[in-house]
Amino acid sequence: RACATDAVDARSLPALTKAVKRLWFETHFDQATLPEDWCEERQAIWLSQLLLILSGSREAILSFYAAGLLLCNSLFCFAKVVYPHVGMEPDEAWCQNLAAVQTCVERDFQQELQYLPADHLGGSKRDALVSTNRLPALFRRMFDLEGHKLTPAQKGGLAVAFVMPGTGLLTAGGIGTALLLRKARQAQSGDDPLERLFSKCLEEAKVSIRRKNNPIEVTYLNGSRPGPSRVKVCVQAKESLVPTVPLGSLGQHGVNTAILELGQTCHLRPTGSDIIVLRVFRPSLINEPLHEAVEVWRGAKVILVPATDGTLKCYVRKESKTAPPAAPAAPAA
Repeated sequence: RACATDAVDARSLPALTKAVKRLWFETHFDQATLPEDWCEERQAIWLSQLLLILSGSREAILSFYAAGLLLCNSLFCFAKVVYPHVGMEPDEAWCQNLAAVQTCVERDFQQELQYLPADHLGGSKRDALVSTNRLPALFRRMFDLEGHKLTPAQKGGLAVAFVMPGTGLLTAGGIGTALLLRKARQAQSGDDPLERLFSKCLEEAKVSIRRKNNPIEVTYLNGSRPGPSRVKVCVQAKESLVPTVPLGSLGQHGVNTAILELGQTCHLRPTGSDIIVLRVFRPSLINEPLHEAVEVWRGAKVILVPATDGTLKCYVRKESKTAPPAAPAAPAA
């Protein structure tokens, strides 16, 4: 439902692409019933098309025409998998409407749309007084703000930035410097920027699929004596810069924190490397640690049980197909 709401509220192709990507990430597909043309390799190619729209928009090297064709093709492919997944036949009216949109983009307005950037805002909705859509396209690209909904605190900060003299000039100066450095790197590379970007998106797609298919499963069970009614589970990559504070996902796709009650199970998919640090806290204004940090890996199964001293015991299942490889044996003397 949240993905559908984001899609309805989207005013640009990158914002709509983010909604489709989120729907894919949050939908669990039964691997046994998936069609052969939706294998992991084909799925990575499909996902790389969505990532190319987002990256090409941020790099300002993709036109509205190219992004529109990529998104239409991605929606067609995704519909062939999603409809059977929920036990329904593909909606013919929806498919015909999407085909009509693709025809308009590819045939009727090709020349006009080639001159528009991929993140061109469309639609007739009126934006809120403080909204990311009111920011210049340069700001939205640099900070990846397409389709981002501001929290009350973020709205307050953005409103202050609007009225404070000099704030916009400082930010624009920093963005301008970053853009110059990016252009210099592109000029030095000498290769096709879209081809280079697609290769990068393909690698990123493979990482996202591994995150999606191998969540960290955490279960909170009752023990011999009662424990906290609720616990906060935090998982972050080992190389995280702020390992002691459960900050959550910070806008990234995937969940880094979850609140568990007795008997509940959650599935966490943090960003970063495959070596994950798991911590457990008692939810409060200042989170109280209930267990020392434990290193786990993607696909691991973790069970939390209350201990006699008021803390928690943590049991990690050793068998996992995504467990890191063992270190090589030392050579014989």
